[in-house]
Amino acid sequence: MEQKEVADLLDLGAWIGRRQTFGVIAGRCSAAEANCLREIREAKKYRAFGLTWEEFCTRHAGISRRLADKIIHQWEQYGDVYFQLAGVTRITLEQFRLIARDVSADGLNYKGERIAIEPANAARLSAAVEDLVGQRTLPSSSGASKPAADCLQKAGQRLLAAVDELERLSAGGLETGDVLRLQTVVDRGRDRLELLQLSLRP
Repeated sequence: MEQKEVADLLDLGAWIGRRQTFGVIAGRCSAAEANCLREIREAKKYRAFGLTWEEFCTRHAGISRRLADKIIHQWEQYGDVYFQLAGVTRITLEQFRLIARDVSADGLNYKGERIAIEPANAARLSAAVEDLVGQRTLPSSSGASKPAADCLQKAGQRLLAAVDELERLSAGGLETGDVLRLQTVVDRGRDRLELLQLSLRP
């Protein structure tokens, strides 16, 4: 085996070791992890394992190729700041687009103050994001859509609560059988959400 192949295997092995639970917390992927995924794909480092990109994503990243490509695209489009802010708040990509002009590497600009994007400021950042998004979200033109909006909000809250519970279970230390059951739940949920996402495309 050539020296470069050995180095690639060592790099991938270290990365995989850090990302054993990637599939469970993919929604909170860090900027460094997104960048690392991109490097693995662009440099074709997955070939060191004799795998295709799709096989590497499924077996070692714990996510689908489609989701991995989406994460990479988000990083290429919005850079580190989106992932950093999403890591300490529950901001979605759609919400980030609304307030992107107020976000930089220095922090979130809110009411003349710049709030550093770090865990210690999570509560302040979440409140600021909610306020800014609310200011820039157009009101519904018809009251008829309000019931649907209410249902969507409640469904979103239940979904996030379910993810929180799965993360809590994962962090609690599960036996092998329970880990497999959790992975099955995550895989099924991911597949259903990806199908739903595809159905929403125009």
